Formats: sequence, C-alpha cells, structure tokens
Amino acid sequence: MSEMLTKLGIDGRLFIAQLVNFLVLFIVLRAFAWKPLLMALEARRAKIKKGVDDAEKAKQQIKDIEKERETVMNKARAESMHMIEQAEQKAQAVKDEKVKETQVEVEQQLKEAKEQIKGERIASYDLLKKDLSKLITAATGKIVQEMTAESHEKLIQEAIVDMEKS
Repeated sequence: MSEMLTKLGIDGRLFIAQLVNFLVLFIVLRAFAWKPLLMALEARRAKIKKGVDDAEKAKQQIKDIEKERETVMNKARAESMHMIEQAEQKAQAVKDEKVKETQVEVEQQLKEAKEQIKGERIASYDLLKKDLSKLITAATGKIVQEMTAESHEKLIQEAIVDMEKS
C-alpha cells in the first residue's frame, strides 16, 4: 500500500504530519473561532427573527389602526348625518313657526281691515241715511206744504224703516 501511495505522490510521514496539523488547526479553530462564529450567527438569527416578529406586530397594529380609523370614520359620518338631520328638523321647525306667525299676522291685519271696512261702511250708510233723509225731507217739503215738520220727520223715519226692511 505504501507503494501505491508513493505512485500517487503521497509521502506517508508528510501525510501524517499534515493530518496532525489539520487536527490541531481544527481543534484550535473550533475552540476559538467556530463557537464565537456560531454565537454570532445565532445572535443574528435571533435578531432577524425579532425583526420579522416586530414587522408582523407592526402589520397587525396597522390593520388594527385601520379598523379603528374606519370605525371612527363611520361613527363620525353617522354623527354628522345625525347633526344634519337635526339641523334640517330645526330649520323646518323655525320655518313652520315663521309661517304660523305670518299667518297670524295676516289674519290679524285682515280682521283689522274688515273691521275698518265695516266701520267705514256703517259710517257711509249713516251719512247716506242722513243725506237721504234731508233729500227726502226737502222733496217731501216741496210736495206736501201743509204738513208739519214733526209729521214730515215721522213720515221720513217710516220710509227709512221700510227701506231697511227691504
């Protein structure tokens, strides 16, 4: 076998020396470099895992905040619609009140106008009666010269009463 190793260009003593050197180097590297390297990798793995977990938490918080925002917006919309409805109801109530006040005022003015017209009609009617009685007295005085003023007045009053009846 040593012949075969020689043909391959391998020296047995050199190979054993290299093997011992390799084992010493492996033990030294394992003791001083491999463990710190593994700890650094583990720390990095933990840091990356923590970052991923934090990102997931942040996503969840964003979703929660978005839901809360949507809830608040819906509540605000509902509240604003309620406020608009209340404002419309108040406006309608004010409008109705103003319409009623205007109707009352118009009815009062109409009543006053009717009373004024009635008073003017009565005054005109009384004036007409007086004028008519004077006219009738004058006409009757010319027609009937022998009647007295009292009989004339009585005749006129009877004529007025008859006119009022018809």
